[in-house]
Amino acid sequence: MTSIGRLIWTAGMVLGLAAPAWAQSNPDPQVDPVKWLSANLGGAACVVYDVGPSPLRMERFTENTEVQFDGCRMVLQQATEQGGHSEIRTFRIALGDLATNAVSASEGFFLPDGWTSRGDVPTHTITIAAPAGQSGIDSRLEPFDGSAPRDYRTGAVTLLVRHEEVAVTIVRALTRAIELCRERR
Repeated sequence: MTSIGRLIWTAGMVLGLAAPAWAQSNPDPQVDPVKWLSANLGGAACVVYDVGPSPLRMERFTENTEVQFDGCRMVLQQATEQGGHSEIRTFRIALGDLATNAVSASEGFFLPDGWTSRGDVPTHTITIAAPAGQSGIDSRLEPFDGSAPRDYRTGAVTLLVRHEEVAVTIVRALTRAIELCRERR
């Protein structure tokens, strides 16, 4: 093989190996919100911080979030641990049943009066709400304390995230997913 042939062969191999990386670019949340949420929501909505009634009496709080989609049904799972209490909450949300303004982000997160926090503290809370006055979200709570799982319906789900730009993008992607699901009905 000539030196030019080897050069062309080497360049072809490099491009052939690099092509899969190009194909794995991050999806656009407005074009394919489900793909974007599947790839990004879990990492964005995982937090670990300390919380308590005083700086001397704090417990570790961890929340990990995962999301899956089955068509227009979103299954959101949150595993939380605070101190010695652990649980998994599963929410089944029919996106087409939600209003297009059902998702919002607010600065900060809920703490009881007088409590304090430190660490990788969430900066924003995202709320996914069923239509006003309805408990339209199927939920399941599975505590890890030996008690039986409990099924219930709720009117809202909250996610804690660490950055404003991520919160805004999640709200836009969820809103777009709701719009697409409402169009399919």
